[in-house]
Amino acid sequence: MQPQRGSAKLGASAESLTKALTIAQSDYRVERWWKYGQPAFELIKAELNVTNIASTGKVVQELVSLTRAGLRVNVEVFPYGIINPEGARINVAIEEEVAR
Repeated sequence: MQPQRGSAKLGASAESLTKALTIAQSDYRVERWWKYGQPAFELIKAELNVTNIASTGKVVQELVSLTRAGLRVNVEVFPYGIINPEGARINVAIEEEVAR
């Protein structure tokens, strides 16, 4: 039996990222996304544009719910609109935790 590597260790894929965000699908747009690792993913990064500020918490909650042992989900949220926020940009990175 071969040891797990890449996305098999992550337990994440583009499909799981999409599934995690289906609740607020009408309120965000994927601006960019990258996958690292061949043949399996080892890191997934994405930039999301949340156009409805009220949905930001829902989207972040779905992303954070992907976190589990051995899997790290980093989320950075940047609201836009100085006085009255109109939306938010969310940068997310899903990666395997490195054992030390």
